[in-house]
Amino acid sequence: MLYSRIGCAAVLSVVAAGALRAQDTTVTCNCTAVHVHTPTEFEKRSSGSVTFIQSRPQGQLAQNIGFGYGGQGTYLFRLDNRGFAHLRGDLALLGYGVERKHVPLSPTIGGRIRVDVSTTNYVLPLSIGPELMWPTGPVRPYVNAGLGAQVFWTQSSVNGSDDADYGFANTTNQSDWTSTWVAGGGVFLPVSAGKTTVSIDLGLQYVAGGRAQYLRPGSIQDISDTQISITPLESTTHMALVHLGVRIGL
Repeated sequence: MLYSRIGCAAVLSVVAAGALRAQDTTVTCNCTAVHVHTPTEFEKRSSGSVTFIQSRPQGQLAQNIGFGYGGQGTYLFRLDNRGFAHLRGDLALLGYGVERKHVPLSPTIGGRIRVDVSTTNYVLPLSIGPELMWPTGPVRPYVNAGLGAQVFWTQSSVNGSDDADYGFANTTNQSDWTSTWVAGGGVFLPVSAGKTTVSIDLGLQYVAGGRAQYLRPGSIQDISDTQISITPLESTTHMALVHLGVRIGL
């Protein structure tokens, strides 16, 4: 009889627990929500190029300085749904001549501590304007034009001889700028087409620059009493910019 009562009590406990669980409709889940980014209209219309660039001076400028080398970033904003018209912005940085000297840090301490003095001549072309492109096919030609400016400057810096990455002083020796207009063209060659299109960007721009002063290797001469003599050059600043790189965009 005792065992029978214990069995009945156990059955009643199980039934009661099942009823309570049936009444509890709360479900606990340790789930992590996955966020899928949907591109905005601005992102869909935006693309850009990063390219290696070579500057080739033209006219009077070619008589005074040589080729320059550097990088260029380009931003494109698509103006129509098909992709025929864009607003284009370009910004490049090139070096066109470097001088290096290995000298004592100071006459006071003699030649025991020596440093490397580097003098680099830079030009920074920038422009903004329209671009027209054929948006389909394995070869997509484009033409562009714009207005902008060119900034020329020369900077000297000091680095430790045993630690070339450690620069502890620099001075801008000379700077000038001029307005420009730009015309160019090139081709995009798609190499990957998915959610994001990747293309080879090969092109040429002609930059018609106004008159500006600039330096070249040898324009700065050291004279006595730690003084220097600077002889700037002045001319029109026309140049051709050849670039090769990668365009990435939706």
